[in-house]
Amino acid sequence: MDIDKRALYNSLRMNWLIDPSIEVDEWQVENYRDMSMPLIFSKLREFGFDFNKESFCTVAEGYDTPEELTESLIDQEQVIPEVEDCVYLLAFELWRRFETDKPCLSVFCDELDHQIFLYDRNQAQDVEDIQDVLANLQVILDENADQGGDPIEVLHSVNKGCANDIETFLYDFITEQVDNHNFSYASELLDGFIDYVEDDKWFEFLRVRVLTHSDPESAAILVRQLAEEASVENDLQFNLELLSEMVQDGDLESFSDLVLQTSDLLESEEDFQDLLTVCLDYYSCQDQENEEQQLMAIIEQRSKNVITNPFNKEDLDLDKLFSIVKQ
Repeated sequence: MDIDKRALYNSLRMNWLIDPSIEVDEWQVENYRDMSMPLIFSKLREFGFDFNKESFCTVAEGYDTPEELTESLIDQEQVIPEVEDCVYLLAFELWRRFETDKPCLSVFCDELDHQIFLYDRNQAQDVEDIQDVLANLQVILDENADQGGDPIEVLHSVNKGCANDIETFLYDFITEQVDNHNFSYASELLDGFIDYVEDDKWFEFLRVRVLTHSDPESAAILVRQLAEEASVENDLQFNLELLSEMVQDGDLESFSDLVLQTSDLLESEEDFQDLLTVCLDYYSCQDQENEEQQLMAIIEQRSKNVITNPFNKEDLDLDKLFSIVKQ
């Protein structure tokens, strides 16, 4: 039995909580965490398992994970396939409560999903809960990497047991720390997780934002490095974010080069208007009124265009933008 079975349950329950119109069976979305022990035991008795706390713990002694235990129970009682998953969810919850001295990946991933869900819905009782689970995640990743595992594959392996995408959550969570000026903690998280993420340029971008407040010179060097690497990445949204970060202090040559590279990636009218706006912000911060006026005129002229329309790479306004940034 794979650890992703618990992740599938968590995913279904979280989606159902967001959209209760989703058609589900009651057992698929029940809150097993809040279920009383007598109720859990009574439900298991319906499937032929007569447990109490002591007898469950005695049986669990012979297994390392709730998945191994459940497979054995199902085989012994010849549980019909239609209720196997329900038995698993009940046994998993008992294991989570009683077998705390047997840390296993599926239980950790379940706790990570739980804390992410609470945090995203502003229901967390204490911010230290998510901080603790992220600290434990780093320990798990480091231990596996130290044993010779490829860092990116190590995170992928953990992510198989989670309903949430860990890399996406880490980026969003660290971004929030930066936005709230929690720079020390953001830097700690970046140092701890950047080796494990697949798309590390976004995390290096967050490092730029941290360094901007503590070491502007190092931030400027890293910005130039990211701008050079962006020429082969072909990631429009990243380029726009990086250009936005360069608005205040980016050197004109690097900014202009990245604008030209980004122009090849434009797909819609909205993309082009976003690029124009970033350029306007840049020249405004540089007090270059001539370029600022030219860009404002282009933006005003295009303000009534349908932003979802495809962008024509032969558009004359693109040539106007080129002439401005090449000056």
